[in-house]
Amino acid sequence: MRKLLEKSSKEKLLNFLEEYAKKDTKFANAVNVHFGKPEFEEELKKIEGSIDDLLDGISDYYYARDRWGYVNLDTSCIIAEIKQRTEQGHVRLAFAETEMLYRKLLENFEYQGECEISDKAEYCLEIMSAIADKAVETVDKKYIFKNCIALAELDDGKDYGADYEDKLLSIAAKFVTLENRAELEGVLARFDFKWREEAFKLIRLDIIRKIENEDAVVNFIAENLRFPKIRDIAFDKAMSNKRFEECERLCIDAIAEYTQNYGVSPWLYKLYSIYEMMGNESKMAATAEKILFCGDLEYYSKLTPLLKKQSDWNNLYSELIKNCELNLPYSKYMEILAKEEEHALLLEQVKKHSEQVYRYGKMLAEKYPADTCAVFTEQIGRSAEAAYGRDSYSKVCSNILSFAEAGFISESIEMLNDFKQKYRRKPAFVDELNKIRERLI
Repeated sequence: MRKLLEKSSKEKLLNFLEEYAKKDTKFANAVNVHFGKPEFEEELKKIEGSIDDLLDGISDYYYARDRWGYVNLDTSCIIAEIKQRTEQGHVRLAFAETEMLYRKLLENFEYQGECEISDKAEYCLEIMSAIADKAVETVDKKYIFKNCIALAELDDGKDYGADYEDKLLSIAAKFVTLENRAELEGVLARFDFKWREEAFKLIRLDIIRKIENEDAVVNFIAENLRFPKIRDIAFDKAMSNKRFEECERLCIDAIAEYTQNYGVSPWLYKLYSIYEMMGNESKMAATAEKILFCGDLEYYSKLTPLLKKQSDWNNLYSELIKNCELNLPYSKYMEILAKEEEHALLLEQVKKHSEQVYRYGKMLAEKYPADTCAVFTEQIGRSAEAAYGRDSYSKVCSNILSFAEAGFISESIEMLNDFKQKYRRKPAFVDELNKIRERLI
């Protein structure tokens, strides 16, 4: 195609394009978008019309919702045009169009219903940030900086949760200079509320990185390690420089501050990886044990090889099993017993927690058939007495099949027959029992 076009004269090509554009509107628009320089105000008016059409009637609670109560708000065409402008290099226009959509969404924020409008407004902030990353010209950077500050001070929607100052000011911080720093810092001071302190500390860190020297950055991070994201930054930096002792200290301090009542602190995993890189097996074992007792059973497999390298493995193993019982939920403790084939201890737990017989009964039946059969019989009997409704009857029948699969076929058939007689006044139960009869015989 290129060779063919190169053979044609420029005048012929222009004539052809002009004629083709008259016949094909899409082609004409594509040529105009690609080669034409958009008029700023004119294009803004066009997109404003599209936005107004989209939001027409959206403040009417009933008119704006579909049969399921959701707001019908499809901004995809507007967003596609904005992204196209960005790709073409019209950064300021793309930002202005996004800003207009954002402002008009906030005007309707109180009618957000199922959060469709607020979701769209937050997506506008993502697009603004992406547009800012494309800015090269000074005029575009200044425009985005000024307008982000203006948007941060906008009152629309704030009574209904549109507190996006941190996101807007983080975009403005991309273009902070010595000349405009005071203006940005002044706005930050007005919105630096305690509940969002970390977000604003991160913005200040960006400002320091852009304007001050590395020592100032290091000092700021050191002074604000109480904020998790800043501690993450410090950890990553220390890791990249292989300062493992500093990484260890950061992890230990973070673990001490971890207040979540469940789960494993992510800093425990980081601490284990640090000791792994340092080759410190005793500290690896101690950390793996902490992670295990927080509930992550995968670390049992990491811990045991480390303990086996120590001299007194038998005593260490006995102590480990006892500690697992003391520190883990019984269901996880039983998983470890099954893994280690500690059948006697597992049977003790199954007797205490008889609902677990369906999981471990088959394993225990080989060594302790009488005890296992007794637990099955008692547990299924209780379930049958409490059963009400076809779903629960079906569950009892499923449990009888588990009883049979554990090797107690004759006992399960006898149980089935007893239940048919005992619960003959429950026809749905008898029907479910009849369904599994052929699978037992």
